[in-house]
Amino acid sequence: MRITAGKLRGRNVVVPEFPDVRPTPAKVRQALFNILGPLENVVMLDLFSGSGLMALEALSRGATSVISIDKNRHIVKHLQAIRSSLQLESDWSLMCGDVQHILPQLGNRRFSLIFADPPYAAGISQLLPTWLDAAGISCAQLVIEETSRIHPVWPAGWTASQSRRYGETCLHFLEAESA
Repeated sequence: MRITAGKLRGRNVVVPEFPDVRPTPAKVRQALFNILGPLENVVMLDLFSGSGLMALEALSRGATSVISIDKNRHIVKHLQAIRSSLQLESDWSLMCGDVQHILPQLGNRRFSLIFADPPYAAGISQLLPTWLDAAGISCAQLVIEETSRIHPVWPAGWTASQSRRYGETCLHFLEAESA
């Protein structure tokens, strides 16, 4: 797959063939980053990183730093190789483990943007805001990718400012009511 814009535009990223990896399609990535606008000074948390394409797009478009989390150690090892080949070691941190258990390690931090692409239709999407709250993690914006067939019910304290459907994919833009 290719990075669609920014300083790494056009670079090919080899997506590992693991059953759990479902890269966000290029048209959805491009739409998301068009909605988000400029990413200068953005600190991003990338949950369920998989292919790493969302982190790479953000860094390519000017994000200051990204922390990516994935539970599959083989995927994380693959992402480390990509990070090294693109010389992004100082900007892209990788963590291996279950998102729910790693979030408390990042507690009491604020991110400009949190992007999450959990397994579709697993019920994780509507739990994520609660996990972030429990870990003391705040953000200016939380974007959750989910199948368009699911209509999550967001927990108290979180509001969906918009949801955008792209075929089988839906992007939900959430904000904490106290943010």
